[in-house]
Amino acid sequence: MDQGHDTPAPIDDETLRAYLADDLPAEDLARVEKALRDSSELRGQLESVRQNREDASLYTLGAIWRRTRLTCPSRQQLGSLLLDILEPDLADYLIFHIEVVECPFCQANLADLKGKTEAATPAIQSRHARFLNSSRHLLPGEGRA
Repeated sequence: MDQGHDTPAPIDDETLRAYLADDLPAEDLARVEKALRDSSELRGQLESVRQNREDASLYTLGAIWRRTRLTCPSRQQLGSLLLDILEPDLADYLIFHIEVVECPFCQANLADLKGKTEAATPAIQSRHARFLNSSRHLLPGEGRA
């Protein structure tokens, strides 16, 4: 007696690639995960698919580290470097990151910040200097008046 239920499609390499890319509907995702728990053969097939993926290099620790820029300073820290108000150890690290590692993202951010600073009118530069001087005593390592 046919109840109108289709037999689930077999779990092939294409399905496993979609599983690895987190690109399966919830129903299929649950079916694949259950099958993986129940079948060592399917787990081996999944590992084979994982090893032969074109995008496998996207998921290495180094690739994730670079993509999320874990070692990159914030834009605020780069601005503080330009103002020469960072702790010496942090300033040394930022200079190393920009000049030795040559991080293109941070080099671009720093160039943008320099451009904005250079383009600032004398009135804006004067206001920035007054603000910095009036707040310098609040910075770590500065004497408090």
